[in-house]
Amino acid sequence: MLLFLKGCQNYQLTYKNLNFSLSESELEALENYLEKIDIDYWEQEYKNSIYTKKIPIPTLQKNFMILLDRNEIEEIKILMDYSSKINLINPKSIIQSLNWN
Repeated sequence: MLLFLKGCQNYQLTYKNLNFSLSESELEALENYLEKIDIDYWEQEYKNSIYTKKIPIPTLQKNFMILLDRNEIEEIKILMDYSSKINLINPKSIIQSLNWN
């Protein structure tokens, strides 16, 4: 889920157990990083790793790295494609589609 928070002018990116609060420039930097990442290289580099997820996303914290797999990278890129309004749904259409049993 990608939300824009009008009050603080930040974006809230939530994916699985990851939650990011990003300024517009931070969001753009992450988007650029994901677009340029060489997935094949990282999968080859960590082919003997004990972890199933082989694509590292560095953080500012030296002892913390986010590991994702190829599909997760692609899903996050789709989430971040906020320029294509065709992928967006408005809150009214979500509420109308809920089943309130």
